[in-house]
Order: sequence, then structure tokens, then C-alpha cells
Amino acid sequence: MLSLLPSFISQLHADSLAANCRRLVIVEGDLCWATQITQLFSEHYSALLWAGENAPESMLHCPFKTAKKWLGQETDCIAINVHHGIDANVIGALSGTIKRGGVMLLLLPLGWKNDADISPFMKRLSLLCADPDVITLCQDTPIPVFKPWIHQSPNSVDFISSPPRFCLSQQQELAVDAIIKVAVGHRKRPLVLSADRGRGKSSALGIAAAELMLTRKMKIAVTSPSFACASTVFSHAQQRLVDADTTHPHRLICQGSELHFIAQDVICDVADNYDFILVDEAAAIPGDTLITLLNRHSRLVFATTIHGYEGTGRGFEIKFKQSLNKKMPQWKALHIDQPIRWQVNDPLERWVFNALLLNAEYSTIETLPAATIYYELVTKSELITNKELLAQIVGLLIHAHYQTSPNDIQQLLDDASQHVLVARTEQDVIGCCLLVKEGGFDEDLAQAVMLGQRRIKGHLLAQSIAAHLGLKAAAKQSCFRILRIAVLPALHRQGIGQQLLSLAEKYALSCGVDYIGTSFGASGELVNFWHKAGFTPIRLGINRDAASGLHSLLCVKVFNPHCYDAWFNDATILFSASFCAQRVEQFQRLAPELFLCLYRNGKSHSINYQLPEPFIQSQLKGFCLGALGYDYVVASIETKLSYYLLSNDCTSNEELFFVIAKVMQRQAWADVISSFKFTGRKQAENILRQFVSENLI
Repeated sequence: MLSLLPSFISQLHADSLAANCRRLVIVEGDLCWATQITQLFSEHYSALLWAGENAPESMLHCPFKTAKKWLGQETDCIAINVHHGIDANVIGALSGTIKRGGVMLLLLPLGWKNDADISPFMKRLSLLCADPDVITLCQDTPIPVFKPWIHQSPNSVDFISSPPRFCLSQQQELAVDAIIKVAVGHRKRPLVLSADRGRGKSSALGIAAAELMLTRKMKIAVTSPSFACASTVFSHAQQRLVDADTTHPHRLICQGSELHFIAQDVICDVADNYDFILVDEAAAIPGDTLITLLNRHSRLVFATTIHGYEGTGRGFEIKFKQSLNKKMPQWKALHIDQPIRWQVNDPLERWVFNALLLNAEYSTIETLPAATIYYELVTKSELITNKELLAQIVGLLIHAHYQTSPNDIQQLLDDASQHVLVARTEQDVIGCCLLVKEGGFDEDLAQAVMLGQRRIKGHLLAQSIAAHLGLKAAAKQSCFRILRIAVLPALHRQGIGQQLLSLAEKYALSCGVDYIGTSFGASGELVNFWHKAGFTPIRLGINRDAASGLHSLLCVKVFNPHCYDAWFNDATILFSASFCAQRVEQFQRLAPELFLCLYRNGKSHSINYQLPEPFIQSQLKGFCLGALGYDYVVASIETKLSYYLLSNDCTSNEELFFVIAKVMQRQAWADVISSFKFTGRKQAENILRQFVSENLI
């Protein structure tokens, strides 16, 4: 077989180049044989990368954990060693680096499809490997007859625009025009440029930047999750800026203009220094960074991959566009769907999309006229055999949470401790809830976790309570953590989410767990949702989440009465005390609306400085009359305000949020004046006096 393989590989390479496509080859056999096959492929492909363990010394290789670093680079052959386990994210990330004519080799054990212990995710892949466009090379089996790839769709039209652009598709040309228009046209009309990988999206950013720099003096900033992700932007700009100064790291200077890479955690602070800002891979940047950019700059382009390996693009678009509609309603959107780096309906891209469910769509149902909703547990076997069910669940999860990745889908199928509940009609999944069982540690392990000596993979909820709150009893008990809960957008506020939670609680009780909990990026709307369902906040993360830009909030609901004395009562008291103590330091910049939600929904007590009530009233009246300044009465204001916030008389409005920011969070006068758009301190103090007069006396 091996003697005939070079001719087969040569045919495959030539045909793929001629068809402008990429292929998938399953290499099924022992690892030694698979390595020999890979070495033969390396003789026909100049840039071969081995991903995973046991790479031959002569080959360029990367561990699975560093595969992300290859984003933005190109290869023509990748061998992924699956003999020691598969990583869905690696397949998604590396497949996009393979250029036209290239091939992905999946190295799999002999007889893997018939293995009794095969995981559900691998079982699903085995079904997809029956695709006629997938080539299988099996040890001790003759080489299959080579079959050229027959392109079913109309061929892509050859297109190269005039210099210096040299765009490779009409859609890319339109994208360059749209990018330039943001820079030179009316202000406050940002562009959201979306595309799948291989469509020339990042190239369009570089082409547009170069054209702007050649025709006018401009300072252009590029930001993305890393410089490697933005390297395509710079390479295409540099190709067109022949005389550019490239001596500065991550910067191109030409004819008085500048293209400068700025890290995502710095861009907001320096945004005012640039005339134009390009955001590449925007879906992988924290949401609050993007929102802050909208507030700081008026000429912005946000480019994002729709079906990237993270699976984040569509969810990002939907959520971010809501913010754009509020802040800059004249924003524009442009989508590129015509491939540049490979052919339409590329066989490798099509297989990867199907395997990783990157193109999964959620139901488009908008109403439930006389429809019966079923709330039920879905088995792993049903997820594998019912393709439409799995696709709708995954599509809904991606829409609801734009950090859903292929690895999440792999865990959904393979993790025996993870459970899927759905709300559905006869044809449509309208909601879903993912649960994972945690905790149940023995005394020694719980003690080690509490002391920070051990960390067990998973078990986020149980370990957080033990390690961050010092309450090891929670780790010894068993619990269910709610990983995700999602409902179709058109059906929000119809009680479907609450019904799913009710089913989750019943299922948790039937499994004998002691409590249920969740962790989520805290916003006022979500805090109120979980409070309505009877969940109590017990920990607010100090640092903002890198993905959502929000503080992570831990909420629980206990079933076992023993929980109260063992740890739950202490947890709720600690949350109230810690939140009150941290409000002027760690949570000083927390949104006042969210502050109010947490202050009211926690087990908070009013602040008491032991000041006599008559004295407090005297001070507040003196303040309202202008006889006493704020600095001399702040303790009295805070005492009455804290009581007011917990009362039924408290009404949410902008005036209240200003008072919370100033009095409860101790934000500086300059900050509250800026945030609430006051003319100065005099106006701010007058509004504070009026509030005290109307609500606290």
C-alpha cells in the first residue's frame, strides 16, 4: 500500500489545487503506521503541521493547548493526532489555516468506529465520515480509487480589482469601500463587517487602511485579541505601502500616516489619539470594551467571524447590534459570503461546519398559537440520532451566549455528569437548560480545596463556595450547577425560562442533590430573573469576566434543610457584609442599577453609624437649606439612603442612580458629573439636596 500512496497523494494535491478546494483524509491505523502516512504526505506538502502528541522530531508541531496561536497563519497540510483524545476546538481552529489545495489528516485508531467505548461525540463523527467527499486510508486495506472532487455549485468567478487594491472578489471590493466610507464619511456610522473564515475580511481591513494612508494623513488603530489575529491586516497593508517604515514593533508609518496595533485592554484609554479604529475578531473581545469604544469614538469598524472556531460570531452580532441600535442607530452592516481562499462549498469547510455544528440554526418560530409546550430531559442517544434536535439546541446556545465553542458541544455529548433539559413544541426547540452535577467531596478533599491546595476540573460552584468563601461543607454536599439557560428571543417574558428552572429543580431533587446554583455575568435584568426564581446571591467576583466584561455572580437555591446551618446562612450573611464593605473600593464602578439590584436582593441591612435620629434629621434639613455641606452630612445621608433603598418606597430612576453612585459608592464628583452629564458640581449638589428633601426627610 505504502508504495502506491505517493501517486495517490500527488493526484489528490493536483486535483485540490485545480478545484481550489481542501480535503479531509481519515488515516485509520496504529500510530506508527499513521506517522509513516503523514511523512509521505509531508513530501508533497511544503508546510505540514502535526497537532497533538507523539510528533516526529522532523515535523513542525504544536500541542492542542497552543493551537489557537496558529490563527491568522497558513498551512497546506495538518495532521491531527486523535489517538489520545480529540479536541473539537483544535479541529475548528486549525482547519481555517489550511489554504487551497491543502488537506487535513485525522489520525485515528484502527477500528475506532466499532469501539464499544467510543464517546458520543466520536460516534457522531463516525456517521459524518461516511460523507462521499471524505477520503479514508485504512491500515492493511488497499488504497481507494482516487475520485476527483466534483464541484456542485457554480464556480467562483475570477476577479482581481485594479491596483493598488487587488481585491479578489467583488464583495471584498465593496467591503473596502464601506470601510473607507466610515473613515471619511459622516461620523457615528460604524460598520459591522461579518464573514466566515477565508472570505478576505481581515484582508479588506488592511487594504482599506493602506488606501487611506496613501491618500490622507491619518492615525489608524487596529485592535484584536492578539497581534497574531491582526497580522493579516498588517501584512496586506504593508504589501501596498511600499515605502512604509516597519522599524517600530506592531506599527506601519507611511507619508505621515500611521497604522498601529493597540492591545484590547488599552484601546479604550488611547482611543482619542486616533482618527479611525479597526476592531478585528470583535466577537472575541469583551463586550464592555466594545461598548466603551462606542462611547469614546465615532469612526469604528467591527469585523467578526460568523462561524469561527469559537462559534461566537452570530451571538455577538445579535447582542452587539442591540447596543448599536441604542447608541449609533445609523450604523451599517455588511456580510461577505463569497470565499476567496477556497472554493464555494469547500468539502473540508462543509465537513467541519457539520461536525462542529458551526452552522447550527435555532428555530425561527415567533409565536405559540395553541401550541403545547413539552418540558423534558433529552438523552445523549437522542442528541446523536436526532440531528435537527441537536442543531436547534446548539443554535440556541450560540445565539444566547456568544462564547459557546465546539468544545462545549463535545462536552454536551460526552460528559456523563451533564444533563440537557428542553422546552419544545412538536417541531421546535424553544428553550434549553444545561445542568452539571458537582460536589460530593470527602472531608480531606474538601479541606484541601478550601485551603487552595487542590483544584478539581469542573466543580466550579462547589469549589468556589469552599475556596472563596471558606465554607467547605458546601463542597462535601452534592449540587447541580446550571451551565446555561436560553429561550428563543421572540418568546422571552412568557414564563418559559422559569418553567425550565422549575423542571431543573425537580430533576435535581429526583437525583438527590442538596442544592442547585449558577454563575453568570451580573446585569440588572439577570439578577432579577434569578431572584424571581428564588436564587440567592452569595458571591460577586472582584474582577470582570474577560468575555462578557461583567462581574461573575454566584447564586444558589438550597433543598436540603441541613444546608442552612452547615454553610448557607453564613454565605448569605457574608455576601451582604462583603458587598457593603467592597462598595467603595472593588465595586465602586459597578453600574448603580446593578448595585441597587444586588443591595436589595441580598440579605442586606441598613447602615447604622449609631447617630441619633433627631441629629440625623437636623443634619439633613441643614444640608437641604444649604447651611451644611455634603462632606459634613454624608454619614447621615448614607444612613437614611441605605434604609430607603431597602424600603418599598424606593423607585428606580436616574436621580436615584446618581445618588447611589455618589453616596453609596463614593464616586468622585468629577466622575458622577461626567457620567450623569451634569453641568458641574453645583448642579449635582442641588439635585442631591432635592432628592434628600423629597425622599429621606
